[in-house]
Amino acid sequence: MVKLFYYLDVMSSWCFYAEPQLERLRKKYGARLTYDWRIALITENMPGGNTREQVEWFYKRSGSISGTHLNPEWNQGPHTTQDANLAAEAARELGFTDDRVRLALARAALIEGVPIYHKAVAADVVAAVTGIEAGRILTLMSGPTLKERIRQTGEEFASLHIDQRPGYVLRSSIGDTAIFSGIWTFEPLEVTVGAMLRDVDEYTKFAANNPPAPARR
Repeated sequence: MVKLFYYLDVMSSWCFYAEPQLERLRKKYGARLTYDWRIALITENMPGGNTREQVEWFYKRSGSISGTHLNPEWNQGPHTTQDANLAAEAARELGFTDDRVRLALARAALIEGVPIYHKAVAADVVAAVTGIEAGRILTLMSGPTLKERIRQTGEEFASLHIDQRPGYVLRSSIGDTAIFSGIWTFEPLEVTVGAMLRDVDEYTKFAANNPPAPARR
């Protein structure tokens, strides 16, 4: 078994590009790859705090690599990405634990150009996906619980000593760990998960045909 911890910001362009690759990875390995997403907010000197012109430049560069050209229309003035991510966490708190709400938020901003960094706008996107009244979502977004959760997962991300999103921590059931920062393509993740699972299988095979390790003296 391999556990994948995925650190993201819902307004990160590279996280958006990585999503189809993660879905492909999870489909390939099924129940042998478990998964948990965690928020790691983009800091103010990253694209979330940049001007419209800077965002357009970033999107032009990333689009030339990924083949998907993003929409900078969401950037209508000074902002942070906190409320967009609080909206995703609010949906999870309300029982929507899969990816659909955070992906809807990302698509709203990065493809449709919706300014989801406004709290009420983000809540409306979540309400449209979940059918839950926007006021209830806003109440959760404004409370201390989700802000503390995001603070804690941000600290987890910082403790990895990486600074690019998407970030991944892969841990196998035999204790092996791999960390990636900024990787958005399928191949590096696929070959790593495959190698980790092969080692798990070999340990299992060995255990079935050999006695346990000698006890320490």
